[in-house]
Amino acid sequence: MNIFKNTFVIITTSIILIACDSSKKENASIELFKEYYAELKKGTEDKWNYTADTVNLWFDDKDGEPILQIKGMKPGGRWKEWDKEMKAESNYDSLWFDISEHAVKGYFFENNEFYQLIGKPPTKTLRTYWFNQNNKIHEILIYWIPEENTTTGEKLKPIVEWAMKYDSTEIQYLYPNNQLIPSEENARRWKDLLKKYHEAENAK
Repeated sequence: MNIFKNTFVIITTSIILIACDSSKKENASIELFKEYYAELKKGTEDKWNYTADTVNLWFDDKDGEPILQIKGMKPGGRWKEWDKEMKAESNYDSLWFDISEHAVKGYFFENNEFYQLIGKPPTKTLRTYWFNQNNKIHEILIYWIPEENTTTGEKLKPIVEWAMKYDSTEIQYLYPNNQLIPSEENARRWKDLLKKYHEAENAK
């Protein structure tokens, strides 16, 4: 009887210790992620203290070649210019640690002046950040949740119809074939056009 009792105590103690260890690992990874994300938002190079030298980034799924974020290489491009001019912001409202994937997951909301001017709610995404054996982020997946989002095209429809009457040349330049062409200059021109649209709507 004592043998069974002692075995039960040992097993129970082991389960508790494993649960405590998992909980510590979960909390530590989430805290690391929070520190990383704070540096990422500040735009400092300290973000690399929390990541591998090369981070693989995917959108929606992990099929195909990832976008590479390489230490020492500053992100650029026209979307970066657009986001800066439109004062893009990204925040999370919940985080959790997936032990089976060794990853931090969370729901993130992205907003900017363009969304606000066209009446589009912030974009909601599910993001997954995988950690390697050194507890550094080395893979990221950003999944756009269809049922939680409205498309830009839906919100732009009445604006484009108005713009075709007001200044067809400008809207055809800014939105050829119903496609946004990102750049710093185009972001400024879009803001100017959208402000004129709201002025016309308010004058009705």
